[in-house]
Amino acid sequence: MTLKFKFLEGVDDTAAQRDILMEKHKALSNNMIALKARHEAALREISFLREWIAALESDAPLPPIQTGFPQHYILPAAPRTPLTFWKTAREKLLWSGLSAEQALHLELTCLIRLAKGENAAHFPRVLKLDLLKKRFELTDQGPSLKERQKTGKKVAVRDADQQIATIIAALKEAKITYLDMHPDGKNLCVQDDGHLSLIDFDITAIDGLPQSGLLAEKLKTFDENGGYDALAQQMREIIARLC
Repeated sequence: MTLKFKFLEGVDDTAAQRDILMEKHKALSNNMIALKARHEAALREISFLREWIAALESDAPLPPIQTGFPQHYILPAAPRTPLTFWKTAREKLLWSGLSAEQALHLELTCLIRLAKGENAAHFPRVLKLDLLKKRFELTDQGPSLKERQKTGKKVAVRDADQQIATIIAALKEAKITYLDMHPDGKNLCVQDDGHLSLIDFDITAIDGLPQSGLLAEKLKTFDENGGYDALAQQMREIIARLC
């Protein structure tokens, strides 16, 4: 294929003009690839919703998909940590199939449920909420294992098996299926005293119900791979490798 270039004003060198145009062509190609991926993700979610609607029969009703969220949330009391940070919910069509509002509702619901349990210290706690801007302030749970790996400030996880068992039990009690465990340890945080925490709850399922087609696929894989037992084993392997 022969490309015809239109000369750019202010650029005299032909080779330089060609390089500039090739960069623009590359950027457009990347944009097209990204748009194609988003289009495929949108089709996946449409298919998921159609299947869900088709299953809504009078003799076997399914719980409705959450399409909105409360105008306000009751946040359990939580001690403020010396460091805190704000997290903004964003659309993650490619990663979770959720809109920003759905991601906000999902993560807040998870964190509020976990905060009501006796092992709330193993998870971030919501301190403030700004629904208008779709963001919330969270307690700091210490550096992630990924961060500690980069900085070289490794810390041994205290009684790792016991802490992992406690986290898994808390997830089960809150009826939360965690679907976002990364091998690099980005979602496992360890404080300097060895206290372990699990963070990031915008890719999860609540009460065994996925809120998108992609989460439905992840939930199916989670169950097929061994469920909570496999999740616990994955956490043990990550800690053993990075600590």
